[in-house]
Amino acid sequence: MILQVVGYKNSGKTTLMQHIVKQAKSLGLAVATVKHHGHQGEDIALQEANVDHMKHFRAGADQSIVQGNDYQQTVTRSTKQNLSEIINQSVTINCQLILVEGFKQAAYPKIIVAREAADMEELSQLTEVKYQLNWDTDPELQHFDQWLLKELEGLK
Repeated sequence: MILQVVGYKNSGKTTLMQHIVKQAKSLGLAVATVKHHGHQGEDIALQEANVDHMKHFRAGADQSIVQGNDYQQTVTRSTKQNLSEIINQSVTINCQLILVEGFKQAAYPKIIVAREAADMEELSQLTEVKYQLNWDTDPELQHFDQWLLKELEGLK
């Protein structure tokens, strides 16, 4: 299942993503996440250049992978891709849930997150909206969790 969390800056998207990951993991699901870096004119910050795999990357490698005991990290040069391309090329684990933060215009099921009524109204025009979360009316996420658990039950 692919599920997007969309909203404007400082609307609580990352907080909700963390919550969903924890809920899914408590059910024993494997989860991958994809984040859109929406800050215009800024690129993502890469790991420090003094570690060996980043030395390889900075020397010109198109992809550099480092393997530790429990983790693997990959950095890849890439032109801007749409969400489907990112998922198809970069999500390399077998998982039941792919959570996406951002990519408002992509055509996957969405949870919209807003703090202001005007933002909620505007975001509700997006395609595939499955849930609308207003932090003021559900701050403890009780209603949201009921909905989420129903969505995730079939993924086990």
